Amino acid sequence: MTHASDNRPSDNRPSEQRPNDQRAKEQRASEQRGSEPVDILLVDDRAENLLALEAILEPLGQRLVRAQSGEDALRRLLEREYAVILLDVQMPKMNGFELAQLIKSRDRTKYVPIIFLTAISKEEEYVFKGYSVGAVDYMFKPFQPEILRSKVQVFVELYAQRRRIAEQEQRLREIERQELELKHMRELLQSEARFREIVASAMDAIIVFDAEGTISLANTAAEKMFGVPVNEAVNSAITRFFPDGVSDETVAGICASAERARDGAEETHVVAIPHALAGRRANGETFPIEASVSCLDSSTGRTYTLIARDVSERARHEEALKRQADSLAISARELKGLNEELHRRQLELERAMTARSRFYASMSHELRTPINAVLGYSTLLLERIYGPLNDKQAEGIERTQKAARHLLELVNDVLDLSKIEAGKIDLRLQPVSFPDLIEDLFVTVRPLADEHGSELTLDRETDEPIRIVTDPRRVRQILLNLLSNAIKFGRRKPIRVEYRLQDEGGIEIAVTDQGEGISKEDQERIFHEFVQLGKTQLQDGTGLGLPISRRLAELLRGSLTVESTVGVGSTFRLCLPQSAEARTLRLVDQETDRRPADDRTPTQQNEANDWRVAAGAPGVRS
Repeated sequence: MTHASDNRPSDNRPSEQRPNDQRAKEQRASEQRGSEPVDILLVDDRAENLLALEAILEPLGQRLVRAQSGEDALRRLLEREYAVILLDVQMPKMNGFELAQLIKSRDRTKYVPIIFLTAISKEEEYVFKGYSVGAVDYMFKPFQPEILRSKVQVFVELYAQRRRIAEQEQRLREIERQELELKHMRELLQSEARFREIVASAMDAIIVFDAEGTISLANTAAEKMFGVPVNEAVNSAITRFFPDGVSDETVAGICASAERARDGAEETHVVAIPHALAGRRANGETFPIEASVSCLDSSTGRTYTLIARDVSERARHEEALKRQADSLAISARELKGLNEELHRRQLELERAMTARSRFYASMSHELRTPINAVLGYSTLLLERIYGPLNDKQAEGIERTQKAARHLLELVNDVLDLSKIEAGKIDLRLQPVSFPDLIEDLFVTVRPLADEHGSELTLDRETDEPIRIVTDPRRVRQILLNLLSNAIKFGRRKPIRVEYRLQDEGGIEIAVTDQGEGISKEDQERIFHEFVQLGKTQLQDGTGLGLPISRRLAELLRGSLTVESTVGVGSTFRLCLPQSAEARTLRLVDQETDRRPADDRTPTQQNEANDWRVAAGAPGVRS
């Protein structure tokens, strides 16, 4: 790789002879020297070019870091951040474009502006490539030092501004943290005040009594719960709030448990133990309560605090839940029986479907032999092997041959469907190259396209071939169906096939026609078995092509979808992964030695499919 000599002009004029705008820029650069300088990376394999760049940029007062190769530049980028990179295009080992791509591929450096400098690569394609790899400017040598310095100054100012903004954001976060702490303090004070208010207006009954059981305090909630006025409850016995069956020993036992809880725990972590008791109202009515008792020793003696809650409603709900649980248990037993019956019927259905698939395979095999015989003998008759034919005889034999071909197509489709449903499709994976496969298919379907007056075009995103690992025979079968449908329903208008490389490495193939289109409600129905849309006397078929194609696409770990607008046309999109899983889908049944009835080799099956399309075999969008 050769390099042009660097003939950059140097600005040696006195400052009073320089343009006013240049002196203003240098003045701003001088003002920035008071702040922390930023880093500018200079990448060039020639030392004299680096020296010239340093001379031009020295008035900016920033740190200029040298790198004399792409590898050296990458190491520099790992060490620090840079405001801008001045990058030579032509360098040995790793050129500027390759280095720029590596820089833009890293999250840390993808936003660093790059200015390309070159004395050789001045063609438009190099300029376009420079911008495409992420450059912000592309300058030719020799260049005006003032222009380069001005451009670098802009990016330096932008970098400095971003750094100042980051520092301001840090200060703002610190202010926000302090404000948040003050807010938490205010909330804590408000919470304490609210807690005092809640205690004063608690919904639970709170009763304080001494060791003798004499009540000294009762709140409003206790008055509402027991129906005893507060002034009447004070100085009375605590046992008045319990039924006659609750003795003084029971109350003493509750108080003793509160003492043990207090003695067994730290003073600030005493946990009151709830007790399920029965309370008594002033009218003699009993009701369930949940109560906890705490013990406190003070200068006036030992006092107990009883906090009670009426749980009558909860008790009723628990009883209702118990009844529901019993009912659910009965329903669960019944559901278990139904599930067992459903499982039994599912097994019967699977056996029936297996028998149906075997029947399809067997019958397809038995039918193909006489059909092939009909096709063979009709071909011999049409070729006048057995003697001359008049026009009526030839027309009748041609109709017979056409009907036999359609019947053979139906038999083959039914056989494919039965093999898919039975899980006996073998995937023969191998490398497949595009557009070679599509171009081969164009040769196959060209007679049918010419017959319908449709022009076939192939659009590609790149000239480079795309290779994936898949089953070429199954891909061919899918695309043949899509192309034949597009030709027959394309209203004699051009048909476009385009393919592109997917982000994850697979391929996407789109077949677009300009036919009548498919309504939105029918776009999913066409992938169901034996569904036919737009069928006419000139367009006959089995209604199995698209269902089989979608299932084959899914077996290849891909997808087949449709986008269509009525009156405009349809696009069928086949997406395949970079590599289908190397596995064979096969159901293990008792008759492992019984093979599917399709005894044709893969080559014979491909030829049969190609012959059906090239011969104009009738079919609908199926």
